Formats: sequence, structure tokens, C-alpha cells
Amino acid sequence: MKDNYGIDDQHIIAQKKVKAIKGFYTHALVTIFIVPFWIILNLETAPQFHWYWFAIIGWVLGIFIHWLGVFGFERMGFSKEWEQKKFSEIVGDDKKSMESFTQEQLYIQAKKRTKEIKGFFIHLVIEIVSIAIVVYINLKFTPDFHWFWYPVMGMILAIFFHWLGVFGVSKLGLGKEWEERKVKELINKNTITKR
Repeated sequence: MKDNYGIDDQHIIAQKKVKAIKGFYTHALVTIFIVPFWIILNLETAPQFHWYWFAIIGWVLGIFIHWLGVFGFERMGFSKEWEQKKFSEIVGDDKKSMESFTQEQLYIQAKKRTKEIKGFFIHLVIEIVSIAIVVYINLKFTPDFHWFWYPVMGMILAIFFHWLGVFGVSKLGLGKEWEERKVKELINKNTITKR
């Protein structure tokens, strides 16, 4: 089969794959924190009804679907060759179209990253305001019972995981260095299998 991808295109494809893998790892890591949080929250607030099982089943289903999207479809025959063939059908073999596509992909990635950072800061501001409102409402109307801790803990967890997704993965060893190593590994693997 004719290789329609240049080095830049292989790099972009590998980068997308690495981002997808990193997203899955982040999703799996969040599971470690969110499941015990649900169980504790449920047992503290409504111990007579174990609703956390529904949340856990939904979460596990979500993780499975995420795994399927990142790793599973490749194992089912939707490999890079299949993607390459579909890509060629859609874009064609025109080199100018391919270069234009590559430049557009780089622009889209930069724009997406900017939106991710902006989204985090908007989320942070909204959470700070929301926490202040929740604490005020609790202390104003039911000062004897400090229920505000439950939503505040949830909001703090949400902002932490958002930060982790946008900035913090490098602290866990999944930063730019890991991405670059993984991109090179995927490109080398792709080059070796084509020989």
C-alpha cells in the first residue's frame, strides 16, 4: 500500500494518539479518587440507599468506551492502514492538499490548547464564586449543619482534575517529555512495520 503520509503527518498522527492515551490514563487516574468520594458521600448522606453503584457502573462503562476509542478499535481491525485509506479517499493524494491539511491541523491544535487553558481559568473563577455562594447560603439558612463541605469538596475535586488535565499531567510523568518519547516510539513503530 502506498504511504500517503509524510514525516510531519506521521508526527501529527502520533501526537494525536499520545494525547488520546494520556487522556485515557487521566480518566483512569480520576477513577481512583472519584469512586471512593462517591461511596463516602453516599454513606454519609443517604446510607439507606446505595446509589453509588449506579454511578460506578456508569463510570466503568465510560472508561470502557474511552478504552475502546483509544486502544480497542485498533485491535478490532480499524488500524492505521484503514485510517490511511479512508484519509486518502477523503483528502486525495494531492500533495498540496496534504500540506494544507497539516498546517490546518497545527493551527487547530494550537487553538484547542488555548481554549483548554482559557476554559480552566473560567472554570476556576466560576468555582470560586460558586463556593462563596454555597457557603453563604448554608451559613445563612442552616447554620447548625455545615453541609456546604460536600459540594465544596466536589467542586475542589472538579477543579483539581480540570487542572490535572490541562497542566498537571507533567507532574505525574505524562508531560511533554513523555509525549515526545511516545510520539517517537509510535513513529518508529509505524516506520518499522511498513518495511
